[in-house]
Amino acid sequence: MFIFKYGFTFLLLWTWLLSAVTAGIIPGLGDDDDSVCRTYRLNDVQYFDCSDRGLTELPETIDYDAQAVLLSNNNFVTFPEGLEKFSSVEILDMSGNRLTNPLPTYFQKWQNLRTLNLSNNNYDRWLNSENQYHIKRLDLSKNKISNIDTKAFEKMTNLSFLDLSENRIDDLPPNVFSDAKNLDTVILSRNYFSELPNFQSQSLRTLDLSYCQIAKIDPAALTGMSSLLAIDLCMNQIETVPDGIASNTLQELDLSYNEISEIGDNTFSALPHLAVLDLRGNEFREVWSTSHFASNPFLREVHVKGNRWSCEGFSVNLLLTYDFLTKEPPKIADAASLICYSPSNVTQLSWQQAYILTWHPTEMSKQTYTFMAVLIGVIIGIAITSCVCRGLMSLNKPSPSTSHPRTATESTTVSSNGVVVQPRVESVVMRIPLREDMPPTYEEALLMPRLNSSFHSLPDFIDEEDETFDRNCRRSRSIGDLTESRPRASERRSIRRTVEIRIN
Repeated sequence: MFIFKYGFTFLLLWTWLLSAVTAGIIPGLGDDDDSVCRTYRLNDVQYFDCSDRGLTELPETIDYDAQAVLLSNNNFVTFPEGLEKFSSVEILDMSGNRLTNPLPTYFQKWQNLRTLNLSNNNYDRWLNSENQYHIKRLDLSKNKISNIDTKAFEKMTNLSFLDLSENRIDDLPPNVFSDAKNLDTVILSRNYFSELPNFQSQSLRTLDLSYCQIAKIDPAALTGMSSLLAIDLCMNQIETVPDGIASNTLQELDLSYNEISEIGDNTFSALPHLAVLDLRGNEFREVWSTSHFASNPFLREVHVKGNRWSCEGFSVNLLLTYDFLTKEPPKIADAASLICYSPSNVTQLSWQQAYILTWHPTEMSKQTYTFMAVLIGVIIGIAITSCVCRGLMSLNKPSPSTSHPRTATESTTVSSNGVVVQPRVESVVMRIPLREDMPPTYEEALLMPRLNSSFHSLPDFIDEEDETFDRNCRRSRSIGDLTESRPRASERRSIRRTVEIRIN
């Protein structure tokens, strides 16, 4: 039974594995050394994968109906000859080869070509072409491009994404992107621009110029991009942002990790739709005035972490700007970054705390005085309460005359033969008012005399009235009472009344 159960499970698993390899769901599994390329289907896309094979030409057995052709990390110097036989290519990946020649003319026949990856090749320039291409995403990153023709992208009317990062570009013609009518995103990071280029484009919305060694910004550099929404200028060498840098559409400006030390009231005044401003990791010391953002009514997010703020002096900006950035809805995600680094008396305090300490030091004193007053009041209250309790307890104590009923006039005499004569105790008459049919109170019990003998020595006060009691209910008696015959409880009833006790 055990062999049948697990043997059948293993057989099913092995059958599924073979079918997956045959269908290409698990590419490469089961391939031997003679197998060059793999064919499989993923997300309704037929793949022809010849990556990482060290090829210089295409193999003889090819699935020409493939929609994604992967030829990356091989040794192609030019586009292989058999490539033109493909008719339904949507994705062509030839990254990691040694290509230098321009795009072949048969690419214009591929109506469905969406993505062309030519990164990590040996291109040193990108020339214009007379052919019409339908490419939407073009990746030219990690090449050696230093020169791009003005009309290089003129025939790529469907181009929407262009990656030129990690090349050797230090300048571009202003109209290089103007003919690409659908161009949305351009990535130029890790190049060698010294100044923010002034591109002309009616469709460009996102521009990435990070890590480009940019040190200068022309105030009119963004005016030619009439649809620009976001620009990334982080990790550059910008020291000053000029007043009046203008764009009627810009919403996100990233100036993080530069060397900017100050901004003014007119720095962002020409950016009316600015919503996100990133100024992390710069050289700011003086806390800004809220008037710097008076022309940015849509500003909703500000990043300032990594600046070493100085809170020295009596600056009202400490409080106003703190409230401007932190009040609901907060414009700063990390309020803990709004802390002071100098002077030493406010180090690691927030802007608000530093404002109170420097501008209104009496506020801190008032808080201290209030705390001390509350503490003193609590102590005084406890002391008064203790005194009152002690006074009430002393008033409730019985006086010595009542607590010690036996007050005697004692005189000690010594006889002639040396015998001490005991003092004579005068008899004291004490009357204790007793209430009928009720037990004595605590105070009455204290006034009653202490008995030195058994209960039977007390006067027996018996009422002669007959009253029916339970015959089994008896008064408690001492051992001495057992020898005396006393009437049963049913034949007598004790009543409480004033007793006169004479003590000798």
